[in-house]
Amino acid sequence: MLRSSSFLALSLLFVITSLSSCNKKCVISKETLDSGVIIKNVIFYPNSGNMTQSMSSASYLINANSPYADRIEVGVNGAGKAPVDYSQYNVLCLPVKAKCNAAFDRKVTIDDANQKVTYTIITTQCGNCEQEWYTENYVLVPTFPASYSVTYDVQYVNK
Repeated sequence: MLRSSSFLALSLLFVITSLSSCNKKCVISKETLDSGVIIKNVIFYPNSGNMTQSMSSASYLINANSPYADRIEVGVNGAGKAPVDYSQYNVLCLPVKAKCNAAFDRKVTIDDANQKVTYTIITTQCGNCEQEWYTENYVLVPTFPASYSVTYDVQYVNK
């Protein structure tokens, strides 16, 4: 009887420790949230993968004058891919390295009074994932004057 009580107590202790362990599996919704002036339901078709690796941060704004302007097409609201209409839109990109289990909260604001555009990405990721992914984070936004300054802000939240 003492033996079965000890076995039961040890089994219960094992179950409790397993359930309350600090090594719980991190699960993050892979949904990307876009807000601010970002145009929704856009699919990007760059002419090569990892195109942003050849860019400097000064060229993360793609407009009609950009050397990358003819290297990207878009599909808006389920339409087939087509060249970007730079009279209406600009493309911003902001490459980040994130853990293999990550979600992005992207926001672009245009401050006309101060002639400033801010592209912010909050990357929520599982800290226990060793593998990193390179994500280019293209977004389509309404066109703004080339004289506006563009700032980029990347924040990481590890779970």
